Amino acid sequence: MKRILFIESNKDGTVGGSYYSMLYLLQGLDREKYEPIVMFCEPNDLIPEFEKIARVIIYDFDPTIYLPMRSINEAIRYVPKFLKHVIFKQIPLRRKLREIEPDLVHLNNGYIHNHEWMLACRLEGIKIIAHDRGGQPPASAQTKLFSRLLDAIISVSDSFLNNVRRENLRPRIACRVYNGLDTMLYKPYRSAEVRVETRRELGLGEGKILIGIVGNIDYWKGQIVFVKAMREILGRGIDARAVIAGKTVMLAEDYEREIREYISEHGLDERISLLGFRKNIPALLGAMDIFVHASIEPEPFGRVILEAKLMAKPLVATDGGGATEQIEHGETGLLVPMNNTESMAAAIEEYAADMDRATRIGEHARKDAEENYSVDKMVSGVEEVYKRVFVAR
Repeated sequence: MKRILFIESNKDGTVGGSYYSMLYLLQGLDREKYEPIVMFCEPNDLIPEFEKIARVIIYDFDPTIYLPMRSINEAIRYVPKFLKHVIFKQIPLRRKLREIEPDLVHLNNGYIHNHEWMLACRLEGIKIIAHDRGGQPPASAQTKLFSRLLDAIISVSDSFLNNVRRENLRPRIACRVYNGLDTMLYKPYRSAEVRVETRRELGLGEGKILIGIVGNIDYWKGQIVFVKAMREILGRGIDARAVIAGKTVMLAEDYEREIREYISEHGLDERISLLGFRKNIPALLGAMDIFVHASIEPEPFGRVILEAKLMAKPLVATDGGGATEQIEHGETGLLVPMNNTESMAAAIEEYAADMDRATRIGEHARKDAEENYSVDKMVSGVEEVYKRVFVAR
């Protein structure tokens, strides 16, 4: 049995898709071959779920992100920063590795983070891989150098695997494994009873079209574009209501304020609601008639897109990154240019004008998700990478 240490280095106070993807991976791992241990930097709402299947460690190693130098001041500060965040951490990190004794370290946040762990693992002779859930160019010189210490990079989409290759990163193995979900878990939430109950909770009957967006509130997630598109839709006389679900990430408080002020200034308070963090996303998706994904930067994969597909929702998504690999335009959803209010409004209106067609597209999306994005496929894909890493010289 191989012991695998999974490291989640997020510290923005949110629980995003990377947490859930790691949870589903651990739930499916072959326990006759692998013993998982999970390390978080801080407590989070999902720890009780992780503790059911793995030993959990809280260890704040003060993670940092390594971006290209953009100014003379950053260049001047580079050496002390490198010493602080990489070199001076080696003694405590190597001590922690000797305490846990993993055979492999699986970094859950990609290759632009956790260079200190890459070096520590190499010095201790421990294999290490990075799960690329959002590495975008340009890569820093330090990232390009430290990627050579990796035994593998697993990208969650072909789009982001291409970034690895274009940036000339050189792990020993580079491959793509799509995220996956347990498709059967979503079936109960497609019932009419769950839909009616959730809409009642939202103060909504069956007469109005409910349009929603789900994701942590952050600048690149594009919630303000969605709000502006909804203003256009409502101005055209479409009887609809919109909901925005998600927790505001650290340092995005001004962005949330901008969204709320826009809603208030345009008299949309009765039509657009910010729900905050929601645990039961499948039930919320089940209550929706149209789902929108509005990212203004390429989405690494878009786990919530897959959730909406499993709930048979007509999708509008921005045309970039993993979204384009999950959606066939006109068949399993509608793709629109990023940061384009008019195109987004037109796509939503296209669905609203023909909800029968919207329903057919949602059903096609569900079948595609069930056939191609199961959690079993994700687990087997990652386990195949483990196998290749362990047999490599």
